[in-house]
Amino acid sequence: MGIMFLFIFGILFLALVSLAARAMLAFWIYKDAERRGMNSLLWCLLIVFTSVIIVLLVYLFVKKPSFEPKKGLGLLIAGCIMTGLSFVLSIFVGIGFFTSIIYELDNGWYDDGYNMHDEMDDHMYDYDEEYDF
Repeated sequence: MGIMFLFIFGILFLALVSLAARAMLAFWIYKDAERRGMNSLLWCLLIVFTSVIIVLLVYLFVKKPSFEPKKGLGLLIAGCIMTGLSFVLSIFVGIGFFTSIIYELDNGWYDDGYNMHDEMDDHMYDYDEEYDF
């Protein structure tokens, strides 16, 4: 029960971190594209509904040059850090999921009336005795 609770908590935390990262990057890309005279709504929707990392890299390569001072760089950095954090957390949550499945299978998650470990523990083997054949 404790492992599954930890797994569910991990998924919820991962979802919140991922959502916050997308929101930060969508806000930054919207403001930056608007300042550069690009289609800001399109870039914002691409960040929200597709891969954050790929769209951000494409945007950084195709954005128009701007002579204004850089604004909102902290938001970009925080969004990138949170995206990396959500990626790493998703790896740990995935490992935790498979570990919990293996743990539950090993400890009798299913009950078909037959448990090989109990049957083997009932027999006491004495290898020092001599047997007559």
